[in-house]
Amino acid sequence: MMAGVIRLNKKDDWETPPHIFQFACDHFGFIPQLDVCATDENSLCKYHYDHDGLFRPYDVDVWCNPPYSELKKWVRKCYFEHIKNNVNIMMLIFAKTDTLAFHDYIFGKAEIYFLKGRLNFFDKGRESLNNAPYGSALICYRKKD
Repeated sequence: MMAGVIRLNKKDDWETPPHIFQFACDHFGFIPQLDVCATDENSLCKYHYDHDGLFRPYDVDVWCNPPYSELKKWVRKCYFEHIKNNVNIMMLIFAKTDTLAFHDYIFGKAEIYFLKGRLNFFDKGRESLNNAPYGSALICYRKKD
């Protein structure tokens, strides 16, 4: 693997680039109140769950940039919380359209915005940006009126 490329088996908690979060809010037209997969240091929302969002309810609008090693679990959780609690949910995920999770929980059920190119993620423990190994997409589940 080339230097500078994210090694998913080594690190799984890449921080959301703030400009991507702002773009998602502007594009989808709402500001999430709860970051379900964050820490005190990197949450982009007023409230956050400290990486235990798989086990807690979502009763306000949500942002989710999940650990990609458990992507299917997070996509499923977001989809069902959206259905159960009628909340808006935005996700930043890999744009892997061949997966079961994409077909079972996203395609035809959410708005999808494919990001051009590959994202660069900053790792606070390093001085450089890291290129994502795949393209990314923003996913939006909209609450029903």
